[in-house]
Amino acid sequence: MSIARAVIASALPSFALASFGLSVLAGTGEVQPAAGPTERCTLYFSGEITITDVPVASTPEQMAQGLMFREDVGPGMLFSWPSAEERVFWMRNTHVPLSVGFISADGTLSAIEDMAPDTDDHHYSVGPATDALELAQGEFAQKGLRPGSRLLRRECHPD
Repeated sequence: MSIARAVIASALPSFALASFGLSVLAGTGEVQPAAGPTERCTLYFSGEITITDVPVASTPEQMAQGLMFREDVGPGMLFSWPSAEERVFWMRNTHVPLSVGFISADGTLSAIEDMAPDTDDHHYSVGPATDALELAQGEFAQKGLRPGSRLLRRECHPD
């Protein structure tokens, strides 16, 4: 579903291509999907909005893979970085329409961008973000999340 196009806007294009979500097994030449998330979180937003069991992509490999090649987005995916920076996402090999919400260091949902499937269009955060949440298109509105909503806390556990 989502092609983990979670790279820093300032990253070199060659880095983005190199981290494109597939890894080659050493010595075999065989292409394998990147490792999936190893953690899931329940996200608590202002307005008493809760999203449960969201997988977390926190490594470059997990972010590069994201939700690509899936037919069901499930609870979406949370992309999480240790520091706030400009972020950019795209939808290569992601076959379902998604929206990405960029979350600043103080937990504010600063922007929500709709993304068309199977495209290389870039969707930038409007400022530095420590997290980005991908959901099926329409889910942000359906859940009552909009720019200005706040991520208050998260409770995470190993997957």
